[in-house]
Amino acid sequence: MTIPVYRILTAVMVIVLLGACTPPPTTPVSSNLTLEMRRLHSSLNSQQQTVQKLSHQVAELETRLQQQSMEIEQLRQTPQTTQAGYLPTRAAQPATTPAPGEGSPTEVYLQAFGDYASGRYQAAVHGFENFLQRFPNNSYASNAQFWLGDCYFNQQQYPVAIQEFERVLNDYPSAPKNPDALLKIAIAQLQLGATDEARQAIDSLNQRYPKSTATQKAQELAIP
Repeated sequence: MTIPVYRILTAVMVIVLLGACTPPPTTPVSSNLTLEMRRLHSSLNSQQQTVQKLSHQVAELETRLQQQSMEIEQLRQTPQTTQAGYLPTRAAQPATTPAPGEGSPTEVYLQAFGDYASGRYQAAVHGFENFLQRFPNNSYASNAQFWLGDCYFNQQQYPVAIQEFERVLNDYPSAPKNPDALLKIAIAQLQLGATDEARQAIDSLNQRYPKSTATQKAQELAIP
């Protein structure tokens, strides 16, 4: 029996139309895009954290360079005199490392501060200790004592740092870096989990130096 041509054409058209209406095989395109977006977002966050860390390090180095420049300029302009009202309590002891008996107070101080500014904290510790032992009555002795404490602070040796900062407060009652010493003591106490001691240091800072830069920075501290 011969099938009419029109029926064959009709069947073919139905098959074609049914094929066109059939949905294409599903692919996880949307899922892949979502996963890729998450990966990109995570990578971006990581890069932002790295940039923030590097920016903080650059800012810290810039601050140290500025401090070093100020120290050098002040040393050039200020005569080396005995600090008024200071009675040294640090006993004269041999230097931590053998130090030559050469070099002026300015040279010894700047060498130690250069090591500090460059992050060579152990060398700076030896330098500042040598300075304090050889020139305990120098006008820059209080600064040397502060930077000595900061060397230990930057090495996260907080108990020793607190002791050295307290020497600034006790041995040099009118030292210009006393507010900074109190601030560093508070931060070190927080790092050690001693919140009560940290509050006491902040209270003392607020009472004694209410208009200092250190007092303003202390307001940013989050004390539990």
